[in-house]
Amino acid sequence: MPAHLRVTLALLTLLMASGPLHAYDPALNLIMPRGGMQGKEVVLHLHGDRLFAPRELLFYQKGITVKHLEKIDDKKLKVTIQIAPDAPLGEHAMRLRCDAGVTYMRTFWVGPFPCIDEAEPNNDFAKPQTISANHTVHGTAGNEDVDYFQIQAKKGQRISAEIEGMRLGSIFFDPYLAILNDKRFELATSDDSPLLRQDAFVSVIAPEDGAYTIMVRESAYEGNDRCRYRLHVGHFPRPRAVYPPAATPGQENKLQLIGDPTGEYAHTLTPEPATEGSIFPLFASNGGLTPPSPNPLLISKLPHINESEPNNWWKNLKQQTIPKAPCALHGIIAERNDSDFFFFRASKGENLRIRARSRDLRSPLDTVLTLRDAKGKYIARNDDQGGPDSIIDFKPPADGEYSIQVRDHLGQGGPDYTYRIEIKPRQAAISATLPVVKRNESQFRKVICIPRGNRYASVVNISRKNHSCVCALDAPSLPQGVRMQASEAAKSSNSLLAVFEASPDAPIAGSLYSLFVRDTEPKNQIRGPLNEVINHIEINNTGVFHHTTSQHIAIAVIEEAPFHVDLLTPPVPIVRNGTSELRIKIRRQDGFDAPVKVTLPWKPSGVGAPTSITIAKGKSEAVYAINANADATLGTHQICVSAEAKTPKGTVLTSSSLVPLSIREPFISAKLEMASTIPGQAVSMLCKIEHPHPIQGQAEIRLLGLPHGVKASPRHINNQSKEVIFDLEVAHDAAKGNHNSLFCQVLPKQNGHAIPHQTAQGGSLRINPPPPVKKSTKPGQKPAAVKKPAANKPLSRLEQLRQRNQ
Repeated sequence: MPAHLRVTLALLTLLMASGPLHAYDPALNLIMPRGGMQGKEVVLHLHGDRLFAPRELLFYQKGITVKHLEKIDDKKLKVTIQIAPDAPLGEHAMRLRCDAGVTYMRTFWVGPFPCIDEAEPNNDFAKPQTISANHTVHGTAGNEDVDYFQIQAKKGQRISAEIEGMRLGSIFFDPYLAILNDKRFELATSDDSPLLRQDAFVSVIAPEDGAYTIMVRESAYEGNDRCRYRLHVGHFPRPRAVYPPAATPGQENKLQLIGDPTGEYAHTLTPEPATEGSIFPLFASNGGLTPPSPNPLLISKLPHINESEPNNWWKNLKQQTIPKAPCALHGIIAERNDSDFFFFRASKGENLRIRARSRDLRSPLDTVLTLRDAKGKYIARNDDQGGPDSIIDFKPPADGEYSIQVRDHLGQGGPDYTYRIEIKPRQAAISATLPVVKRNESQFRKVICIPRGNRYASVVNISRKNHSCVCALDAPSLPQGVRMQASEAAKSSNSLLAVFEASPDAPIAGSLYSLFVRDTEPKNQIRGPLNEVINHIEINNTGVFHHTTSQHIAIAVIEEAPFHVDLLTPPVPIVRNGTSELRIKIRRQDGFDAPVKVTLPWKPSGVGAPTSITIAKGKSEAVYAINANADATLGTHQICVSAEAKTPKGTVLTSSSLVPLSIREPFISAKLEMASTIPGQAVSMLCKIEHPHPIQGQAEIRLLGLPHGVKASPRHINNQSKEVIFDLEVAHDAAKGNHNSLFCQVLPKQNGHAIPHQTAQGGSLRINPPPPVKKSTKPGQKPAAVKKPAANKPLSRLEQLRQRNQ
């Protein structure tokens, strides 16, 4: 990566990692140390802001318990935790819950080895920090800093080093590792790795007895004091891949771990049936030691076969078993320019998806899939499909055998270039996520914090695959005293609105909860989770460098807010090409008079509105203007408003309850006839009226969009009106030209409330320049003959209407 880009990324992430300064929620910015060993007690120092009333740490996995939580001040906490001996190795996501809210997600890492701290100075190869094997070092890679650590090894002994840098999720930090002998010769180096992405690992066999040095630095020497790392050094195994890349739940699976410098080794695993479809973190021990990070293993009950060589061309392919779709195919592109072929059987008209799985299982293979029929005729090919893994959607034209070819995009290969090809029907599925509200800050408003006795609104985005349905949101459990009110997502909508309300006596508490989205048609029985996706390190226009996914959402009841917001139910519908005004009221506590910012978190398709409005200091009412275009989705929709205001503790967010908003077709439509005049000369404009739906009584109709110097008085129409005449007053300085932006506003009423319509768009008024002034008669010249008046002509329909209405 170019140096100038690294500087930009580092600066951006440095700014980003500090979190929002305006958030009402407490901010947890740093956890020290960043990890600990299984079975050990660890004292954590938490640094942040607005840590007014800390209550608990919410861990997303089992295995870590809090023994003691002590507040030092509003920016520091001291927490003693106990890591269980069987706590899962790797990343543990967590949040801090306070009375005023829940922090952004942060991570803590559990490893298999005792932890020690880096001891500076250790930036001289001749004077490294001496450490014992099978330990984890907590260190920092500063600007142009190089850290050296030395261990002893015997000839034939494995030496492994692995680093957690980018995966700590704090800052853009791309680490570099190397193992050097006593002559400073590099035995192995690593910058990035397919298995660990931006993090690195190295593993070699010691060629002789002696001391070996592990070097750590930022890959471009552009570290800083926030580039912290966890370096694992020892004799542990470090396989690059597992084969086959999938295991069947509920039965014993024999696996081979590939890529360790001592050679392949076997591992047996019996996954639980409940893990079907998940990616299992496989920590395959060897020689009594466990690698610090796992190899991903897919858990699937789909029938599969493993490749059998030779299978590099469809003509000489001698496949012992030809599976029938649905099935899976496993193999390894073991060398450069290798390709693998498989036959499979499929039935005519099946809606199949052929999907390669390699990169999502951390294989270096960049697959290219090619589909042929049994005679070798080309059918389809795919390289990438929204990512480096390939997908081909296929409906077989006939029953029979088909072949699929797998190769690497660049012709690369190796023993760890494993893959899995899934051939199965495209299945209906739905799922949900909370939306990203701020660019490059995916954590913003990813927790649901409801002020006691108040409400909190959140939009929920819906994802449908191979299915069209109305979706509803379910909350099997919520904090005590909290209820949820949610709209439904129509088939044409990809989002819905959920409002969580806490009773006045709800306990101030919270936890992690699961929400689900479902098809409202009971017979379909389609249901999916609400997935939380947190991007810990993301750089604008560059990508996401570390993220965490979970099916749990933090929901908490927090301290009371000093105000409530209410959205009054609109008394009349809004019509297509119409406008409406939403009336909002603020109920303030005594002493609270700050301005309140109000937004519409969700609008029906085709409805527009300002991004926000502000209710001024001390004021309690406002109007939020909305409009509907010609394609606005008809029907009754549930809407609400969110309100936020600054308090002594920051910005607090509340919402109104859901209220119905009805969108209807217009009651009246109109069309303007073209008119033409000159400055200073009045003119009449005809407007033709249609009534798709009856109105109550009379409706005022106004001609708008008139140019400078032109006026027209409003008129009135009723259900019998077919035409109306607007008399235009044209001033002598009226703007000349062709004016094509005239339109009408119609204001029919329902139960005393106006329903504004915008209609007759594109009306045209032409104001021509006045005729030239005739020159006076010269001396001796006879005056022009006076023309006799023309005979009376029949009045036009426009003139008849004008005279009748005078």
